[in-house]
Amino acid sequence: LRLASLAQLVEQLTLNQWVAGSSPAGSTMRTSLGIIFLLCVASCAPTRFVEPVPEGHVNLTASLGGPFFDFVGTTIPMPLTSVAAGYGYSDKLTLFGGLHITSLMFDDLQLDLGALQELTEQDRLIPAISVSPVANLFLAMRDGSFRIWPEADINFYWHYGSFGNLIYVTSSNWFDLTSARADNEPQTRHWISNIGVGHRFEGENWQYTTEIKYLEAGIANTPNAVGYHGIDGNGAFGIYLGLTRKF
Repeated sequence: LRLASLAQLVEQLTLNQWVAGSSPAGSTMRTSLGIIFLLCVASCAPTRFVEPVPEGHVNLTASLGGPFFDFVGTTIPMPLTSVAAGYGYSDKLTLFGGLHITSLMFDDLQLDLGALQELTEQDRLIPAISVSPVANLFLAMRDGSFRIWPEADINFYWHYGSFGNLIYVTSSNWFDLTSARADNEPQTRHWISNIGVGHRFEGENWQYTTEIKYLEAGIANTPNAVGYHGIDGNGAFGIYLGLTRKF
């Protein structure tokens, strides 16, 4: 019963706010749903790639996680799932794409397409730096609604140990170029910042990643119909697990 309730809640939180007319009347509820919708869309996956995939190689990854929220008397991360693939176009440049499985399960197509470029290499304690432009696409297949959110990320990362494990800090920046939000209220924020720290264990053929994010930094998460957990009523914390197969 709890699993069924959780699946229904995820559908309502991530998808139903998108449909025109599905939001209850009242500015408070519309504001709440707008916050929920943007948080869910922007938090469906961890950072896709932090450092480039070696030239000619392919990495396939699956992830699970999302923002913490209140559910049945406890606090859990939202169980959002996604998969992604990256191709090493060169040792400095990776092309990638991601598919959000949870959205697809409810007849909504959410994709992210991007590239990762390494700018500098690590020099002892000075981190390597990479940047990543991304296009986030959302298609509600039930009514044909379509949106695109541009994204620009910057990553700082350090290798350590004999196996080349990785520690990183990332800043993911979403841009909403529309004049109205998904709840039909005026769009007052066109820049949404998400900050994350992560760790990656490196194996011969596999990578294991854990990432913690502070989502929508500095943006009030109230009215909060879901029970997101941030800092002094702002943003939301999330956690993600990733498993990557190297080819």
